[in-house]
Amino acid sequence: MNYYIYGYTDKGKYRSHNEDSLLVNRVCVTKGGYSSVCIAPFLAAVCDGVGGEQAGELASEICVSTLACTDYDSSVNLDHTLMQIHNKIVRTGVSRQETVNMQTTICLLAVDENGAAVGYNAGDSRMYRYTDGEVRQISVDQTYGRFLYEKGEIETARELSPDLRNAIVSSLGSVLQRPNIEHIEFPVPFGRDEDDVVIIMSDGVSDFVSQDEIEIALQLEGKSFGEKLEALCELAVRNGSTDNMSIVGIKPWETVEQYRALTKTEAPAVPLTPEEEQKAKETEALRRQADSLSLEEQADLSLAALFEDLEKYKLE
Repeated sequence: MNYYIYGYTDKGKYRSHNEDSLLVNRVCVTKGGYSSVCIAPFLAAVCDGVGGEQAGELASEICVSTLACTDYDSSVNLDHTLMQIHNKIVRTGVSRQETVNMQTTICLLAVDENGAAVGYNAGDSRMYRYTDGEVRQISVDQTYGRFLYEKGEIETARELSPDLRNAIVSSLGSVLQRPNIEHIEFPVPFGRDEDDVVIIMSDGVSDFVSQDEIEIALQLEGKSFGEKLEALCELAVRNGSTDNMSIVGIKPWETVEQYRALTKTEAPAVPLTPEEEQKAKETEALRRQADSLSLEEQADLSLAALFEDLEKYKLE
């Protein structure tokens, strides 16, 4: 089984800097989009620096960069690894006044060498699974509103003010408490169904797009996998998001046709020589420069298609 991973992160329209970090296979991404083609084992994650605390961007980057250096397979205890990262963030934070109590959420997909998948979550970033044309959230929001609801103290989180409702009750780096790391099981093996996809979003996206909108975006015709994910981020802004935005999508694939459908390109070729690789990079840089003027137009067209499909869905 092969896997295509696409990650995109942006500071958004209203924040001065980006506190999110992404893990795409072994690469730490803090700006823009990045894709990877890999085989198992691998890790993919979204880390969102906790708003209201200091140096959230440093906490999220420490988490992702440490995971990027982890040689993951089925023998690795990721609970232990994540607790080590938590302790590392705490130690780093208390070393300077400007970083005390820095924190980050973590939403992580781990696929081992046997293709077995499991998710790990602390905080309010979300993991979704798309199969048979439907999306469902498979992680649990670790927020104060959810905590009170599960204890039976409120009937709905709407009873609380937004600040209390969305307050995070578990994260990596808190000096007040250890994180509660949720395990997300996959009863049906990941990749068994042809349309199987896992999507991880920071709350800057997930709070502003519905599951119906995610389904519609993933079913758009003529768009690459990455374009569909970026369209969801743009839709979140249109729907009122003022936060940083991050999304990672993981799609298993086996045939050349499946790869072409994901990327709208040819399947990966045999490894290039260093000279060929350098030439390919130069050519790609020139192509990107030539295309840069039309990127905004392409984004508008992608969104227009998304909104058009959404309106059709509502009419049905």
